[in-house]
Amino acid sequence: MNPDPSLVEHYGAALKSYLENLNEEDLHKAYQLGRDALAHGRGLLEMTIVHHEALAVCLMNFPASANRIRVIRASGRFFLEYLTPFEMSLRGFRESNAALKMSEERYRALVENASDIVFSTDMKKNFILINKAAELLTGYSAEELLKMNLTEIVAPEHRQMVRDMLKRKLEGVETTTYQLEIIHKQGFRVPMEVSTRLLVRGAETVGVHGIARDIREHKRTQAALIQLNEALEEQAKRIAHELHDESGQLLASVHIALEGVARNLASREKKALENIKNLLDQIESQLRRLSHELRPTILDDLGLPSAIEFLAQGVSQRSHLPITVESDIEGRLPAQVEVALYRVVQEALNNAAKHSGAKGVNISISRDAKTIHCSVSDDGVGFESKAGAGRNGRPGLGLVAMRERLAAVGGTIAIRTGPGEGTKILASVPTES
Repeated sequence: MNPDPSLVEHYGAALKSYLENLNEEDLHKAYQLGRDALAHGRGLLEMTIVHHEALAVCLMNFPASANRIRVIRASGRFFLEYLTPFEMSLRGFRESNAALKMSEERYRALVENASDIVFSTDMKKNFILINKAAELLTGYSAEELLKMNLTEIVAPEHRQMVRDMLKRKLEGVETTTYQLEIIHKQGFRVPMEVSTRLLVRGAETVGVHGIARDIREHKRTQAALIQLNEALEEQAKRIAHELHDESGQLLASVHIALEGVARNLASREKKALENIKNLLDQIESQLRRLSHELRPTILDDLGLPSAIEFLAQGVSQRSHLPITVESDIEGRLPAQVEVALYRVVQEALNNAAKHSGAKGVNISISRDAKTIHCSVSDDGVGFESKAGAGRNGRPGLGLVAMRERLAAVGGTIAIRTGPGEGTKILASVPTES
């Protein structure tokens, strides 16, 4: 290796100055030379050759043997100072390498001990990494899986979805999350929620990294919630029927009986009886309202927008609160979705009427390709928003009920509020396009 002559000359000048003066300033120059060499990618072998060539030139200026020994020792100190940046860099590299190794070990332990499937595939969907959870949830060994393609364990009807999600990621969607079913080695199906993102090395996309979660328990819970809500709706329908029909018949009988009594009364007594009849009319009106709100027949007959309009009119009349309804929904939604969203709006309107101090409320229902959106916004006092908390700061049973209603149909709810900022409740339910 032949070092750059200008480098030998520059280094030699600094070394010569130090050997002649033995001062700290020249030693500092050695350190700076070392930093410069490191910054320019000089290797230790190259700099060692530079040092020896520069030292050979310096020794010719010190012919006496005693001087040469002193020069060699002093040059050693200069060279060590020069190598200090290299040593510091090497030490930093070792520490970084050790930290990286520890981080990799932690990551490996986390992946191996995760209860969810952690996997990576190449762009052809062949497995290149798999953890122990995959063995438990698929029934295949790691050795078997690493020889398989992802599509081999995905249910046939969901394979196109996997291809579509890869296409979306390549088009720029950073992470995709979706549900599918895999086929266990023994033949039964396991529902999974899968979240994936691209593996990129440099500028090249080399594969897909993902996490898949067993959602069998979630599906069972969701089914139980659906059954519970259906049972509650049936009970509400029965009570509404009794309120409307049986109570109505009894009140009609009372009216007839009062008409008979009124014929034999004096005018003053008839006036008192008329007051009683007015109270009975109010009771009948309240019972009719309760019957409709318990289970509005208009929801079953005409669908969600009409039922919301009817509900809004009733709440507005009782509370003297202006309520507007906007909807672009055409046709009918799944019955479970209609009921869930109706109950969410009902609870939100009751809260707005009782607690918000609002001057107006707006209800909006819309639908895009894959989601139904429903919002209830008021311009009231708002409140300090905390997860699961009501306006009084304690857990809100109404919010819990809304979340459970939506969870049963795969939906979510969000609240945007703050003191003096009003309140907006947003419900979203996924649906087929």
